[in-house]
Amino acid sequence: MITEQTVCIPPRATSFRAVCEACALSQLPSRGYVGATVEGTLSLEREHGRITCARGHEIRVLRALPASLVH
Repeated sequence: MITEQTVCIPPRATSFRAVCEACALSQLPSRGYVGATVEGTLSLEREHGRITCARGHEIRVLRALPASLVH
């Protein structure tokens, strides 16, 4: 059972598409990721956010640090 999901997006991304792992695990493998994806946006001013998939699973969204800030 998945208790928390997190998606990390690139530093300059404002939109994203991700797989809800909880949905993917609850369906037949032959379906792949059909019906298990979410799409969202995160403005450049925000470092984190949340999105909810169609089945109600919450996914945390984090913005990655730019390479110039990683030591």
